[in-house]
Amino acid sequence: MQGIYIHIPFCHRKCGYCDFNSYASLDTLVKPFVEALHREIAQSPYAGERFDTLFFGGGTPTYLSGETLAGILEHLRRQFDIASDAEITCEANPGSVSREQLRTMRHAGFNRLSFGVQSFDPDELRRMERIHTPEDVVQGVEWARAAGFENLNLDLIFALPCQTLERWESNLRQAIALQPEHLSLYALMLEPNTRFYHLYQKGKLRLPDDETQVAMFRLAQQLTAQAGYRQYEISNYSRRGYECRHNLIYWRNEPYLGFGPGAVSYMGGKRWTNIKHPREYIRRIQSGEPLELEWERLSGWDPVAETLMLGLRMLEGVDLTTLEARFGLPVREHYAETIHKLIQRGWLERQGDTIRLTQEGLLWHSEVALAFFKE
Repeated sequence: MQGIYIHIPFCHRKCGYCDFNSYASLDTLVKPFVEALHREIAQSPYAGERFDTLFFGGGTPTYLSGETLAGILEHLRRQFDIASDAEITCEANPGSVSREQLRTMRHAGFNRLSFGVQSFDPDELRRMERIHTPEDVVQGVEWARAAGFENLNLDLIFALPCQTLERWESNLRQAIALQPEHLSLYALMLEPNTRFYHLYQKGKLRLPDDETQVAMFRLAQQLTAQAGYRQYEISNYSRRGYECRHNLIYWRNEPYLGFGPGAVSYMGGKRWTNIKHPREYIRRIQSGEPLELEWERLSGWDPVAETLMLGLRMLEGVDLTTLEARFGLPVREHYAETIHKLIQRGWLERQGDTIRLTQEGLLWHSEVALAFFKE
C-alpha cells in the first residue's frame, strides 16, 4: 500500500506538551499556504500513481474551512489515482469544528475523523492549554455521526501532570462511552523545546511515577478489551476492521508521500523532509526553490532495522521470512543472536519465523528497537 500525508500547520493555540510542526497566530498565511500547497501537489513527480490512504494532520486541519479541505482533497484526486475504497482521515480539534464543516467534509469524501480529545478532565485540559471542553467532545462526536462519519478515532494522553490512576480511568470510560471505532492512547512524552519539558527541567512539573504509568497502560488494555476493542499496536486499539490503514503503512515501512511544511516522504528507498516554517515553505514554492530540508537514502541493513523497529510496534509482530524476501538479505541469520538475547530477557517471543513483543516487551519497545540498530 501507499499513503499520502497532508500537513496543515495552523493551530488556535500551541499546547504546552506539543512538539509537532504547528503555529498559532499566523492567520495571514492561511490563504498563501493553501495556494502553495496546491502548487506543491500539482508539481509532484508521482502524479498518476495509486494511493490507498490519505491523512490530513497537523497542527489542526479543521482550522481550515470545510470547503478549503474539500478543495485540497479534490485536487489530490485529480493528481493521483486514489483507490475507490481509500481511507481518508482528517484530524480534528473538538473546539474547532462545526456541524456544517463536518457535513461538507463528509460530502467531499472524508470518511474517517480523528479527534484530539487528550482528556475529559477540565483541570487536565487547562494544564495542557487545550481550547476545548469535555462537552465540546460529546458535541463533536454527535455532529460527526449526524454528518455520516462511521469511523471515528479519539486520541487520549495518559501520565499527565498530577494525573491519578482514577482520573485516567474516568477519561477512558468517558471515551469508551462515546463508542468510537478506534482509540489512540499515548503516554505523555516530554519533548525538548516544549513548555512542559522546560517546566520539568526546573522541577515544576509533577508527573506520575513509573509504577503508576505502567498501571495506566495496563488499565487501558483491560478496559478496552472489556469494551470489545483489540489492541493491534502499542498505543492503538480498534474494533475489528477499523485499524488505521494509514498508520499501518508507517508501521510496515511502506511508501508514503508528504505535502506541506515539515511533511516527510518515503518513496523508492529515499526519505526527505520539507522545510518546516510555513512562511519559508510558501516563499520557496513561489520562487520555485526546492522544498527539501534534509534527505537520506536508506541502504544495507538500515531499512531492515527500521522495518523491524516499526513492525514490532504491532502486536502481530514481524515475519522474518517475509522480511528476507522483501530486502534480499539473510535477516534470520544476521539477527539470530540479538533475537535470542531479547527472548532470554523476556521482551520478545518467537513462533516459527514470526517475532513479536511480549507484554513486558511492550513497555520496553525503544530498548528492543535499539538492539536491532546496534547490529
